[in-house]
Amino acid sequence: MSKDILLTVDYHDAHCMIRHKNLATGQESVRKVDTERDTLRTWMLTALREAKAQRGRAVWIQESTTGWARMAQLADDCRIEFVLANVLQMPLPPKARRRKTDTIDTARLQREYLNGQLPRAHQPAAEWRQLRRVVALRVNLVRRRTAVSNWIDRYLAHETWIDRPCRGVRSRRGRARVLALSVSPTDRQMLHWKLEELEQLERRIVEVEALLLEYYRQSPDAQRLDDIRGLGPIGAITIVARIGPIDRFGNADQLIAFAGLSPGVRQSDATCRGGRIGGGGTDNCLRHFLIEATIWARTIPRYKTTYQRVHRRRGAKIARLVVARRLLRSIHKMLSTSVPFEPQFA
Repeated sequence: MSKDILLTVDYHDAHCMIRHKNLATGQESVRKVDTERDTLRTWMLTALREAKAQRGRAVWIQESTTGWARMAQLADDCRIEFVLANVLQMPLPPKARRRKTDTIDTARLQREYLNGQLPRAHQPAAEWRQLRRVVALRVNLVRRRTAVSNWIDRYLAHETWIDRPCRGVRSRRGRARVLALSVSPTDRQMLHWKLEELEQLERRIVEVEALLLEYYRQSPDAQRLDDIRGLGPIGAITIVARIGPIDRFGNADQLIAFAGLSPGVRQSDATCRGGRIGGGGTDNCLRHFLIEATIWARTIPRYKTTYQRVHRRRGAKIARLVVARRLLRSIHKMLSTSVPFEPQFA
């Protein structure tokens, strides 16, 4: 490492802050450059030539932000080492806030790397990134469908006296009932647009779910998870997509923390208090599907006793969180050892 050339980068879509350090001579410089392929390629090739001249390596270090995939490909083309940092796992500066600039960020990344304490971010392969995009698209479409349905619901609740106005609005009869209302021409046009958008979203969701089912049929892991009551094919392939390769989690506790289901801790001397779940690095999509799955999972004999015990002491919400943690432990074991799901206690 003492002869390496380090390029520590704070990456942005328009500009990059590049900290160039020659470990052999100790020389260091910081430059702001345009985020253009040819410009960044020139920096990489120049660093590579310098490193080869002193029999060292050229290393590109950046945080896991948007654009890392194309930068990893560019670094591979230039044959230099690419390091993707997980800044969410880096320790925060103690005691209050500190100044934050791109220059300071690059210095912090470089310092942690040289100390051997820089946390690395997972770099999913192209096929995993593609599957995650499909999953994210479905989530986005479902949220948009809910937003449009809620808009119609709120309009009718505010302007009409229809009982439970949004009931059946996604059916043909419900839409005809909405369009038959006696409202102003402008409101009628807006309702027509919203119902058209709702129909388009319904069709698109069906198409995306059909694509996810194709992924499901090609994934033994997703088919194995589908044995858990309450997941279903879409939920199973979504969980597999969000988790990715299971071997990147050394144990079930790491996976639980990744899903944002581990309680936080605030400790000082002998005082230790539990905090809220979640935090930096939480996969909110994975956590959402797990919490939703507990609606049925809490009735599975393997988890039912635990749910009832916690429900009596802490209530339904905490009980479902505990079941979600136990469910994720089972999922970790199923994916890492390829064992089938056992709904009963061993």
